Amino acid sequence: MLTLLKNRTLQTIASANFFTTLGVSLFNIILLTYAKNFPNPHWFVAIVSVVTVVPYVFGGLTGRLADQTRRKTNWLIGTKVVQAGLYLVLAQVITQQTVVVFYVVVAINFISDLLGRYGGSILTIVIQDRIDPDDRQQVMGLNASISTLVEPLGQTLGVLIIAQWHDYALAGIVNALTFIGAASCLLAGRSAIQSTPKVAGRPRHIEAWPVIQRVMLTTTRMGAVSYLGILMILNVATMSIDAILNLMFIDLASRMPVSYSVAILMFNVVFVTGSVLGGITKNTWFDRLSLFQLLLAAMLAPMLTYVILLVVPQLILILGGMFAVGFMSGKLDPKMFAIMMPQIDPHLTGTVFGTISSIVTLAAPVGSVGIVLLYNLVGATAACSVMIGVSALALIWAVMAHRQ
Repeated sequence: MLTLLKNRTLQTIASANFFTTLGVSLFNIILLTYAKNFPNPHWFVAIVSVVTVVPYVFGGLTGRLADQTRRKTNWLIGTKVVQAGLYLVLAQVITQQTVVVFYVVVAINFISDLLGRYGGSILTIVIQDRIDPDDRQQVMGLNASISTLVEPLGQTLGVLIIAQWHDYALAGIVNALTFIGAASCLLAGRSAIQSTPKVAGRPRHIEAWPVIQRVMLTTTRMGAVSYLGILMILNVATMSIDAILNLMFIDLASRMPVSYSVAILMFNVVFVTGSVLGGITKNTWFDRLSLFQLLLAAMLAPMLTYVILLVVPQLILILGGMFAVGFMSGKLDPKMFAIMMPQIDPHLTGTVFGTISSIVTLAAPVGSVGIVLLYNLVGATAACSVMIGVSALALIWAVMAHRQ
């Protein structure tokens, strides 16, 4: 681990990711607060929520663009500078709280998120290009862990700015500074993330889906539709736990040994701790599992947590379940990408992983909204039972698909 932490490429990617995640998470909470202050806030908050997710739809497109970019390092640094410039412009207009300005602010944030997706695809290509195959899983786990740790920090900073100064323009300036920090890190470590000739962009058009099908079959012994469908369900199950717990802790307040806010804090801390440990550890028993076995274990974790919520909703058991969910999530994603990387043409890395991320991520907000509606309309028992059933079906689907 210590040797890996001295890797200059990792240091450059991780430090840039720190500042980028800080800025993105900071302004997401700012934007929601800004939208909430308009008349008919539900409409404006809904727009923000939707627009925040939409950039994931373009993962395949931004990934292909990253693959075909010739001077990847220059463009990566350039995107951070442009993002900083966008938020400096935003800081000049956001003080005028009109509907037109609201849409301008949302558009600026949307463009910045698209640039962020593009830059993220370039960084994935850099990892494939510059990191030793044996270290890729741990590098991707470390990078994901930084995002997991920094996101609450960015949200806290955003809340502090609004609570202390009530200044949205200041939030825009702070966000711009985070992207300048990211650009500075990339510029300082430029030589460590410089592309080698094997990933130099070249104009050509190859369909991503046949490549994804071949890679999935080779690495997981499952068809792409089955594997990605199961990952979508797993993502929905994992993300929905957060929404259910936020509501269930209200109902369980009288039986909890701590207050509602402390319970939510403990839940978040335990989940983040599990995710980080899952991402950075390398020689655990779980690391010896095949990708398929790890997928099954990752599906069992949220399923078990829903059973706990339904049958024995005790705080210590819920926290144990959330640690397991976070740990398995932190293990599965980096291992999946690390195993698939050697099977992918270096000129298609961004396209393939961007497409996979788009497909898997899109189902999460839809599923979360559905489960919250079910909880409010019918109750906790129905919501947890449905998620247990859906997780069980996904588990059966995985076993049957793997046998074929």
